[in-house]
Amino acid sequence: MHIGNEVHNYMEKIVGQLLVENQLDQRYSADKLQDIACIALSQLRPIYIRFDVDFIAALPIQKREHYFNQAQIALDAAERLIRDDRRKHREDDFPVIQSEQNRLYDEDAELEWYETPIVK
Repeated sequence: MHIGNEVHNYMEKIVGQLLVENQLDQRYSADKLQDIACIALSQLRPIYIRFDVDFIAALPIQKREHYFNQAQIALDAAERLIRDDRRKHREDDFPVIQSEQNRLYDEDAELEWYETPIVK
């Protein structure tokens, strides 16, 4: 089944916009930018949409600001991780065990205004 090229994660657009606004595209190579984007997006709840215009027209300003704030926090954390990459010194490498999940979203949170449950 082919869904189509129109379906995309709206948070990717926000992260891409913030990469440029924060001038990270001036400081990092394309490879590093992709790493930063992947790390940031992994911390954010995906919002899959088909048409940006329809979604943005129905999106309350407060929600849009909330999404941008979440994306900025995730992007800052991802940029620090890449900037301070300890893999540069592989001889000092040792395994790190995380005891808790560090996510910006709660999987048990209520559905967003645009989400409709499939099963009631």
